[in-house]
Amino acid sequence: MPGLALCVLLSACAAPQPLMLMPSPIIYQDGLIDPFAHLEETHRVPRMSIFYATNRAPEIDHDGLGYGNGITDQLHLGQAVVQLGDENTAWRDLYEASLTDQTGLLLPLALHSVTQQARLPLTPAEPADALAAEAKAYFAAINAELAVAQDREILVYVHGTKVGFVNSAALTAEIDHFSGRDYVGLAFAWPSHQNILRYLVRQDVHRAQDSSQALANLLQLLAQHTDAERINVLAYSAGARVTSKALDELRQLYADDSNYQLKRRLRIGTVVFAAADVELDSFLQRLGSVSDVAGQVVITVSDDDNALIAARHYMGGGNRAGEAQAESAEQFFILEHHITNIEIIDVSAGKQVRGFDIRGHHYWYRHPWISSDMVFLLRTGLRPDRRGLSYSEAEGIWYLAEDYPDQVRRAAQAEMVGKW
Repeated sequence: MPGLALCVLLSACAAPQPLMLMPSPIIYQDGLIDPFAHLEETHRVPRMSIFYATNRAPEIDHDGLGYGNGITDQLHLGQAVVQLGDENTAWRDLYEASLTDQTGLLLPLALHSVTQQARLPLTPAEPADALAAEAKAYFAAINAELAVAQDREILVYVHGTKVGFVNSAALTAEIDHFSGRDYVGLAFAWPSHQNILRYLVRQDVHRAQDSSQALANLLQLLAQHTDAERINVLAYSAGARVTSKALDELRQLYADDSNYQLKRRLRIGTVVFAAADVELDSFLQRLGSVSDVAGQVVITVSDDDNALIAARHYMGGGNRAGEAQAESAEQFFILEHHITNIEIIDVSAGKQVRGFDIRGHHYWYRHPWISSDMVFLLRTGLRPDRRGLSYSEAEGIWYLAEDYPDQVRRAAQAEMVGKW
């Protein structure tokens, strides 16, 4: 088993696989819910524009501006356009692939263009300092999109290890797309390498930890200079290292604020830790701060996440926050501290009755059941009982029952009247 786990982990060192559109969430597959019905004709195109912030160093190649694996002492801000499909893909093709369970319709993803708009110091003396004209234009562009969005919210996506800037932008775009293109997507791209060995030897672990200040500054700037009603954060895998540390640092920065004042100051809404690859001890040390900062915290766990199993075995540090083995400790922490805004989703619970497990490391967007909950959650911020999830026998633990497809569709129809 250890040898197999290493093979799984090291297989990521092979040539990168082409980026493909995620399978359609189960919530859409019966045709009762169309998340794109409200879109104006001008938005029915196989491209998505997203914003980005990165502490990667910029690079110029034959495709134009991009960001490589170098580290910079600045936060680069801009917009990227992601192509959903190839040059021959029409909206109808993307629409059909987004609402059916035919995996043969999956489409490639590519970065169409990148436009840098501003640069800021990673550690400004005061985030509220007067911004340069270029930075003001960047936040003004975000506000312009918020003004016409169905939800005046921002989703900040924080990627895992072994991916580059393109992957970060592409996944941000497709999550926004499958959520109905109803909020503003923003990719936070920290400088991970595209080689898992850099993570195994902890070089990228340190890069993740060192990027927390950049993310913390970004969240403050978004709160201070945009009109977003909520700023949501989706942290995947090693992105949980960056995000949990950044939110803990924000809590310490505003130590004199009450929880209520802190939530009003930063307007951080839902924070999702999907398949979190951060040592449980470190995660629990920060979890109280995360709860103080965020309106809602969601942790997904699995008993068959090959990447987390391999990371624990070969990198040490004990259970990862995204493993089912961490669930009881996380539950105890929540109950002991009387925390009411954290939920745990055990994607493996109920597998005997369902007849299948939800396994792997990419399950949160590759498996149509859990991806349904992710897009519904990010679109609404609803409690789990109003998203079609079932309450387990363990307090604070939720799961996807065998009738989840019917439950989530009924929930969406009840909650999203006139919005989808």
